[in-house]
Amino acid sequence: MNWLKNWFDRTFIIKPEDAVPEAVAVNFRHNVLTNTLDLSFFFFSDSFWSINTILPVFAATLTDSPFLIGLIPAVVNAGWFLPQIFLAKRASALPEILPLSKRFGIFERIPLMLLAVLPLLIGKIDRQAVFWLLFLLSVWRGISGGFSALPWQELNARVFPISHRARYIGFSRVVAQAFAILGSVISGFVLANFVYPRNYMLGFLIASVTLWISFYFYAGNREPKSAPTAADDPETKPEIPNDNTWKMIRRIWRSDGNFRRYLVSRSLCFLGNMASAFLAVFAIQRFGLSDEYAAIFTTIILVTGVIAYAVWGYLGDRLGPQKVVLLAFALWGAGLIVAVLANSIWVYFLVFALFSIYSAGLNVGDAMLVMELGEDHLRPSYLGMARTLTGSFLLLAPVLAGWLVRQFGYAPMFLVSLGFMATATALMATVKDRPRRLYRQSQHS
Repeated sequence: MNWLKNWFDRTFIIKPEDAVPEAVAVNFRHNVLTNTLDLSFFFFSDSFWSINTILPVFAATLTDSPFLIGLIPAVVNAGWFLPQIFLAKRASALPEILPLSKRFGIFERIPLMLLAVLPLLIGKIDRQAVFWLLFLLSVWRGISGGFSALPWQELNARVFPISHRARYIGFSRVVAQAFAILGSVISGFVLANFVYPRNYMLGFLIASVTLWISFYFYAGNREPKSAPTAADDPETKPEIPNDNTWKMIRRIWRSDGNFRRYLVSRSLCFLGNMASAFLAVFAIQRFGLSDEYAAIFTTIILVTGVIAYAVWGYLGDRLGPQKVVLLAFALWGAGLIVAVLANSIWVYFLVFALFSIYSAGLNVGDAMLVMELGEDHLRPSYLGMARTLTGSFLLLAPVLAGWLVRQFGYAPMFLVSLGFMATATALMATVKDRPRRLYRQSQHS
């Protein structure tokens, strides 16, 4: 424990030369611990109602339509991205963002509490009706998560200085990923040892309780009174343009070529990521595997993710987020090539490892990169645009992927994904983030 405490103190120390405002620095380590515990219990909770595994399997007990089952993760993911721009102006004007973030955090948790009721309805009403209730709760979950997401990101930008963001993101994701692994083990035990549908009810109930534990820790954030980069003098404090949402979008789009290239690259990345939904299905079909291999694939992704988050967190504050995202894109491109060329399952395992490394790098790098593309007083606007304007591609990607598989097969779909990723990588190489000169100066001093 002493070793761990010493490591934590060394890793999350803020030096005078880092030029971090006192209001941020004094609460930095408290906020690291608070947000790490919030994220860890959130990930633990998510392992009981994951939109990529648990909920689609639960939905498959209610309907035999692959299209309807596929809608569950699609509406949740798209719902998280699409609403964010509509909060940008309000978030920009708030001296403290935490109160708004907590209100949306409560609203986000309500549909997940109601989810535990659905299994009790099976046998009492038609299963198709239960599915549509699940769909409506998924839409609510996605949209409420989208409104909660921008204040959450803005709070992270305010309490974690640019010089230390990557190490926080890497550390918190390593711990949270470990919680997710523990949660997946418990979830598997519950599903296997309790009869249907009570197994799902119990799992959803555990998830709901731990989600409120997550909220308890999140509410403990200590936010500075105002954005850390805002000038104290009202005469020199940057003014936030009094545009409506669409005027603001047009103004930023026209004036910021660097941000335009980021948006196009990120949109193409979503299309290049469409192959990820078919990695396991393709492997099982191509190599004649049993369904149990899906658990092995999940384990590879989770375990690799723990290591990957640690490495990306270490590199992020040194390289900068743009280089992290660029390397992540390149690694996913390599994974797509391996998926097409692999002639044994042992080689194909590398695809899941590369996908996990890519996902971790993208989560670490992109979370920081969006915060650095515009002026700090316009950060909520940039965050909102980055999420909302690219989110529609999350809905397009599975439709395009499904059409390509039906028409041409898996390998051509992987190659089209590779083409999107190659183009996204070339564009991302032209995007500029903020130089890490403060870190270099501290290293030489």
